Amino acid sequence: MNERASRRTSGELPADATHFIGRRRELARLADVLGRARLVTLTGPGGVGKTRTAVRAAHRARRDFPEGVYMVHLSALTDPALLANTVAAALDLPEQAARPAIEIVADHLEDKAALLVLDTCEHLVDACAMLCDALLPAAPKLRILTTSRQPLDVVGEHVLPVPPMEVPDGPQDAGAAATCDALLLFEDRAEAAVAGFTVNDDNRAEVLSLCRRLDGIPLAIELAVSRLRVLSLEEMLGRLDDRFRILTGGRRTSVPRHQTLRTAIAWSHDLSTQAERVLWARLSVFAGELSLAAAEEVCSDDRTLPPEDVLDALIGLVEKSVVLRVETPDGTRYRMLDTIREFGLDQLVGTGEEDRTRARHLAYFLGMARDFDARWTSDAQLPLLRALVHDQANLRAALEYCASPQGPACDGLELATALSGFWHCTGLLTEGRYWLRRALDGCPGDSPTRVKALWLKSWYMDLQGERGNNEVLLTEAEETAARIGDQRGQAWTLAFQAHRRYFAGRFEGCADDFDEARSRMSGLGDEQGLLMLGFYAGFMLILSGDLDKGIAWCDDSLSRNAEHPREQWARSWALWVKSVGLWLRGDKEGRDASVECAREGIRCKAVLHDMMGLAHFLEGLAWYAASLRHFERVAVLQGAADALWRRAAKEARFAIPVLHDLHAAAAREAREALGAAGYHESFTEGGRLSPDAAVDAALQQSTAEAAPAVPAQRPGPAEGLTPRERQVAALVSEGLTNKEIAAKLVVSKRTVDSHVEHILTKLGFGSRSQIAAMHGPGGAVRG
Repeated sequence: MNERASRRTSGELPADATHFIGRRRELARLADVLGRARLVTLTGPGGVGKTRTAVRAAHRARRDFPEGVYMVHLSALTDPALLANTVAAALDLPEQAARPAIEIVADHLEDKAALLVLDTCEHLVDACAMLCDALLPAAPKLRILTTSRQPLDVVGEHVLPVPPMEVPDGPQDAGAAATCDALLLFEDRAEAAVAGFTVNDDNRAEVLSLCRRLDGIPLAIELAVSRLRVLSLEEMLGRLDDRFRILTGGRRTSVPRHQTLRTAIAWSHDLSTQAERVLWARLSVFAGELSLAAAEEVCSDDRTLPPEDVLDALIGLVEKSVVLRVETPDGTRYRMLDTIREFGLDQLVGTGEEDRTRARHLAYFLGMARDFDARWTSDAQLPLLRALVHDQANLRAALEYCASPQGPACDGLELATALSGFWHCTGLLTEGRYWLRRALDGCPGDSPTRVKALWLKSWYMDLQGERGNNEVLLTEAEETAARIGDQRGQAWTLAFQAHRRYFAGRFEGCADDFDEARSRMSGLGDEQGLLMLGFYAGFMLILSGDLDKGIAWCDDSLSRNAEHPREQWARSWALWVKSVGLWLRGDKEGRDASVECAREGIRCKAVLHDMMGLAHFLEGLAWYAASLRHFERVAVLQGAADALWRRAAKEARFAIPVLHDLHAAAAREAREALGAAGYHESFTEGGRLSPDAAVDAALQQSTAEAAPAVPAQRPGPAEGLTPRERQVAALVSEGLTNKEIAAKLVVSKRTVDSHVEHILTKLGFGSRSQIAAMHGPGGAVRG
């Protein structure tokens, strides 16, 4: 499987799993209001269809928002402090800078005509209101669409209630029955659930009566449809009426809509088997999606639900539409709608099993984190990482449980530290620091886990360019490790004390400390430590001028990594550091080897979707393009790198002087060759490339090395053309179509169309054949 092709961003709009029925008036009104208002909130009770309506409206509005439509799912988020981080993840923005996530999001959206959909805001109303208050003034072209059971109460908010589906009141409306949304929904879902089922003259009145009894609430109707597999329409109506008579004390009075839905859910619960009820309640501790393995481990016991019975109970809940099946590239997963999960949690609390089930949930995901921590620098890195990404909501739920007053705080500290590789590989350093801080506060006792958490937090601060209380953290780590005899902790702390100093520009003594840390790690057999130390210490040695030793340390890391050829993270950074060292050697052999390291490393970063890492490698390949005098390529790669740097919110991208000088020299040469306008045009073109397209551009070795150097400007027909337009004109003369030119230059066809139009206009030509006529043999522009 192509790793890059299989990647899915969390902010993508979901595809419809079932047919979308009705809502024509609501969608028309929403489109109208969204065209005028910058903040629109869809309100209504649970199960009324707010999310489906918002998603359908967002799909239809794509053309109005050329710079993106993003969906942020909030139902699994319980901590308001992580709201901005969740939005950043949906926008595919890494957290590799120390700035608040809200600032990173605001800066990213500042000039973008985008639509942000915040789904399920009711449990985070204040936080969502503050988010909208911050984003809307900062991003004038931004529109925000939210779904919530209550308004956000923000200035400028337009509130649109989503009503239940209309159902004709009686026989006098029978003519409209065939087209009413509630009946159409029932019919569509029933045909899918029961082979051969149709709504006809014989049963239409009963279907309408059922839909009417359920107040036209879509979720209630879908739950009812699932019972058609075992009950007739008459039996369904009779049992449902029994439930309502109990609710209203036998009086023929109307039932509030929120109670209608709850009663429909309770009715589904009553018709479930005992095993299904137990599983339903216990599944309520999960956030977001879950796997079958997780359900079997967390929800089973020897008495009420043996492990071997979980699958049958889960199948039963899927058939009843209580649990939804979700297909992913990594297999089948499951989830529950919020309203159904809330009902299940009420049942779980009523049984007195909530703490026990949450403890089992924590134990399961702590086990996953421990396994990842032990093997994340091995060949198992990518499948283990994908599993944790799928379960990020559950990891947050487990961490939140540990941080709660009744939670096991020290298990939270272990979980947060065991996820260190996850925070690295996903770029979630800010969130990692957040959980480390909370866990350190909650578990103050001496332990090796606390030592690791302390130096991890300092390390993340270094990587994010933050100058805070690192020294205090490392001093505590050093003293605690010495006090409890934690030799591994002492070795790692020593390494990151040196790391801290050279990041602050103080190199004295760093090499000796790294040598000592390496000796200690070797004595302890700490392969993971030696693997990472190779490129962190190697970078310091290269920056201090000891190129050969720095390269040798990187080679040591790469040789250890050779036993795990499918590991990507450590290998990519060792390759980047080595590529810098080889480039700085200055000889042709070293620079050719540097480029090979860069090409191999950028492939690793593409698999990990590491924005900051990709930017590092694009910069290095721009230096190489400058050495070949391929100056348009320099500008394109620097533009692509700049876009990724900004996406990663890395302000100190060139804080290291030697890297700043290399960037500036390549940019200066490109500007001199292309002119300021030509450089800006190609730089802007690079900034428009997607990360995958930027990687493809960087890896086009044969194209890059075969491409002619940018010629000096000469008088003649093409004198008024920019360097890029001259290049396009040459390719037109070779007989290439605009689509073929776009593929060759790694740009969009729309960009090439624009270039050709500009060429025709500037030269006063009326056809492409005239462009070809101004070129001599070999495509050279005639002077």
